[in-house]
Amino acid sequence: MLIAMDAQHQLVNAATADRQSDYHCPGCVQPVRLKRGAVVVPHFAHVHATDCDAFSEGESTEHLRGKQQLATWFATSGYTVRLEAGLPDLHQRPDILVQRGTGQPLALEFQCSPLSVARLAARTQGYWQHGYQVLWLLGRPYQRQLHLNSKALKFLQYQQRWGTFLLFLDVQSASVRLLHHILTLDAEPLTYQTSRLDTRSQSVLSLQQLTPKMSSPTLPSAHLQRYYQQLLVARLRHQRGFDVLQADCYQRGGTIAQLPSWTMPTTPQVPLLSVPYLVWHAHVFFALRQRPGCLTGPQIKALLWDQLRPLLARRACLQSRGQLAQQLIAAMIVTLGEQQVLIQRGTDWQVNSQQLRWGKG
Repeated sequence: MLIAMDAQHQLVNAATADRQSDYHCPGCVQPVRLKRGAVVVPHFAHVHATDCDAFSEGESTEHLRGKQQLATWFATSGYTVRLEAGLPDLHQRPDILVQRGTGQPLALEFQCSPLSVARLAARTQGYWQHGYQVLWLLGRPYQRQLHLNSKALKFLQYQQRWGTFLLFLDVQSASVRLLHHILTLDAEPLTYQTSRLDTRSQSVLSLQQLTPKMSSPTLPSAHLQRYYQQLLVARLRHQRGFDVLQADCYQRGGTIAQLPSWTMPTTPQVPLLSVPYLVWHAHVFFALRQRPGCLTGPQIKALLWDQLRPLLARRACLQSRGQLAQQLIAAMIVTLGEQQVLIQRGTDWQVNSQQLRWGKG
């Protein structure tokens, strides 16, 4: 822990604490010892083994240094900063709590250790429900190559200017790396853009005002052809979701390779699904085959949502996940119209059975 309580019940930062004074844990009120040296990051540790619920022992050097760097960065940028502030109503203690003037308080969490999706969701929801914003920054264990099954992706966050994004803190260079406009396209690597800020020379305001221009990912010209080839040789069928999809196709008299071309994803999308987008598109194909005739606008939206909802990944840090899902549904309606799968008849939609046949693959 970076703070402790002195004899006057005042909170003291380990970086400025007096070695001759006695200190206690702000959580369990048990004695703690100041540890500070040429190599060791200044911090406090319990004198005796304890089951303290507020502070855990064994914080990594990276985590301790990162918290100090973030606290310094926000303090020099004009924020009120509280290290390891206890929030009794939440029964939580963020790494750092910052606030600028009368603005909404912001909890900063620097995550270096493993964290389950359930625990991540509980902590994030706790902040939101009590009027706090939360920003997750990731440490070295999460800074590996980013892919659809990456452990970092459960921390995916969203804001309008950055799209879906992740934030990484590199304590060695004291820099923040922003991966923004993260998108996925079946059978292709995740795409994203990167911006980097030096916390020693650039203020938090520089990050807040960052408005990068999104460069739309270019769809590889051979993507669709390669995708079909992979389907034909069954390479994709062993990826998550494809075994089940193949069985679903068999039950309906076809195969993955016989799905109509309009089901093949050709536009990069936000990585909201736990399976490739082809799985959702195929389920829409199955559902429309069961709904001949005319459908109202609300019926179409309900049908698409019913197929999408079970496939959504648990993205605990996406406060606007519902909004993003609605955007996917709206885009799908446009695609179905352009491909003549649905033909608009006044305010209703006519299902075109000609576009709901199995191919010859």
